Amino acid sequence: MRVILCENYDEMSEKAAGMFAAQITLKPESVLGLATGSTPVGMYKRLIEMNKSGTVDFSGVTTFNLDEYYPIKRDNNQSYFTFMKDNLFSHINIDLKKTHIPNGETKNPVKECEQYEKMIRQAGGVDLQILGIGQNGHIGFNEPDASLNSFTHLTSLTDSTIKANARFFESANEVPKQAITMGIATIMSAKKIILLASGASKSRVVAELLNDGINTSIPATLLKTHPDVVLICDKDAYLGAKLGVDIGGTNIKFAVVEGENVKYKACVDTPKTTDEIIDTIVKETKKLKKEYKIKAIGIGTPGVISGGTVTATNLPFKDLALDVEVAQRTDLPTNMDNDANCAALGEVIFGNTTDCDNIVLVTLGTGVGGGVIVNRQIMASNKSAGEIGHIIIDMKDGRECACGEKGCWEQYASISAFVKDAVHAANANPDSVLNKIYEREGRLSGRLIFEALNEKCPVAEEVFDQYLEYLAVGIKSIAMAFGPDAIVLAGGITKEGDKLIKPLRKKLPKDLRIEVSTLQSDAGSLGAAML
Repeated sequence: MRVILCENYDEMSEKAAGMFAAQITLKPESVLGLATGSTPVGMYKRLIEMNKSGTVDFSGVTTFNLDEYYPIKRDNNQSYFTFMKDNLFSHINIDLKKTHIPNGETKNPVKECEQYEKMIRQAGGVDLQILGIGQNGHIGFNEPDASLNSFTHLTSLTDSTIKANARFFESANEVPKQAITMGIATIMSAKKIILLASGASKSRVVAELLNDGINTSIPATLLKTHPDVVLICDKDAYLGAKLGVDIGGTNIKFAVVEGENVKYKACVDTPKTTDEIIDTIVKETKKLKKEYKIKAIGIGTPGVISGGTVTATNLPFKDLALDVEVAQRTDLPTNMDNDANCAALGEVIFGNTTDCDNIVLVTLGTGVGGGVIVNRQIMASNKSAGEIGHIIIDMKDGRECACGEKGCWEQYASISAFVKDAVHAANANPDSVLNKIYEREGRLSGRLIFEALNEKCPVAEEVFDQYLEYLAVGIKSIAMAFGPDAIVLAGGITKEGDKLIKPLRKKLPKDLRIEVSTLQSDAGSLGAAML
């Protein structure tokens, strides 16, 4: 599902009208599915203006409305027949014989539903379907239910829908208790769907919609199985605080984000057991809910995520449905992804690559990790994706890797590999500055190697140059494979700034953009909040 976030209702209406008009321009004989209610009114007003100015021509289109109250007279001011006449049809050059709205006056609603479904099929199906979304997640009048009817059918309205629609009638008692509506299968058969959401009252259900879950209690979530859905919403519907949780072996980081503004950051020690980790997340969430209007949680965690569960080597997670556990105990929609993917998402939204749509994050630490962002979304697959540390750069005499392969990039470009090579060089050159530092400290680290570099140690310079060669080989491979707008480097060694980046750039193509993370360890929690 693609999301277009607009500043306000007017911009949302403008965007929707533009996409609607584009469909007619590309296919003048389009079959269009139309919605009613207050949300699409602004879009209809702009389409009327576009029609009068000659920008869009409705003469060839066929329309099918989503639904109609039952029973209701067509001349009733609150019927959708009257609504469409007043808000669109009487103002544009449309052939009224090609407009279709379920008959709320029919004596045989079952037959009406069958006939309506047949007419849609005979027209060739809907090319573009416009939808609104109810406060309880209904689309059309497909209300939350354990089993949703698939095709056009007669349905009973829930109390919440009757209450929401009562503002259009003199009282709730006058709202019809039933409606004829396209079913979920009818809606899903449309070639393209535009879903509109406006106002703070829709923020909770939009959060549910953008969460990974699909369930009939929120009918709109089924749209996520459709191949071409665009959600156009204003900030009131989209915004609200989101909690990002980044679980590490040492600590858990929390971040509260409203829109793209960071409101809160905190860090606590990571407990030892699974139950304690979940308890910590739940306790912090409940505390923060009292201060912020948190409507969703995103969790970044190390490990392999497959089939909705996570298994990690440095955390006590084994086939754990972590997001489900947290969601059940906080009553908030919760999403989960790999921590490196979250960090990459954080970089493209909050870091120094906000002008980019496609980036690769490379984290240099004990190993080499990272995440791939394509069109500002995490690149994902049914198997491991973005495991850039396991690009093979030496097939002939490659170093052995814990993954079982030889020659993996992280065996050369990680800080662990850098230090290991430096220790080997120090031992081989006992008179070097590098070795003197090694003997003094009893160890080496990235910081200590740079201390030797600052003292112009030729042995350290040789080790560093070789490390840069290894680093550059992998970066060039990533650039060729993904064609990113930028590659972002993160990890403790990147704090050396130009001492690392300037010589590295000399080994890379001049047009390849390399950035150092400005977020560093905060990227994971910020990205998790935006899942």
